[in-house]
Amino acid sequence: MRVRILTCNLRRGRANADALMRLVATESIDIVCAQELSIRLADRIAAQLPYGQMAHSQISGGNGLASRYPVQIERLPMPKRDAWIARLSPEHWRDLPRAVEVVNAHISGPHTWPYPPHPVRRRSQLAALHSNFERKADIPHAVFGDFNASPLWPAYQSMVSRYIDGALSAGSRISRVGPTWPYVPSLGIRGVLRIDHCFLHGLSAAKIKRVAMPGSDHFGLVVDIEFL
Repeated sequence: MRVRILTCNLRRGRANADALMRLVATESIDIVCAQELSIRLADRIAAQLPYGQMAHSQISGGNGLASRYPVQIERLPMPKRDAWIARLSPEHWRDLPRAVEVVNAHISGPHTWPYPPHPVRRRSQLAALHSNFERKADIPHAVFGDFNASPLWPAYQSMVSRYIDGALSAGSRISRVGPTWPYVPSLGIRGVLRIDHCFLHGLSAAKIKRVAMPGSDHFGLVVDIEFL
């Protein structure tokens, strides 16, 4: 079994739509986990990957999850912006031996003003993910998104206390996966910190690579997940 997933922060909808859709097509992406989505990009993605949840009340700067095949969608309430969960079942996904869940989340940055609410909000957002982990511990699942946390940060350490970092399960060195933010090619800046992640439970990453996202200030990650 192989499911290919793209996680991408779209810079409040400013990512280049044509480049994004070429990437989805050339990489044969099965699922897109998008953060900082816009209506325009949601429509373009949904035209190619018609299942999932791409148009909701948090569309401005919110998250979207689009799938090539039918999925069961669940909303995971979180402060500021909710996460989305897609359940993939063998009924619709060929060669899938059992159900798998894919989560798309965007953890608030610690650096934006006003600063004081953000540490509490971040902890509450992570608590929601951890609560979902406890409820779904018997189900293989993967959590994708912009965590605004490098491997040295407490938020990352909190996640790897429960999950496997997909970059490590793929046998890739951190330097090979590369930093994912900031991406400003006009200034020659191609990443300083790895803050976009794939965390896995009951799964591994057969392949993971960083991909350019024209118009965004993040690199995307393309991940092939498989059962352990």
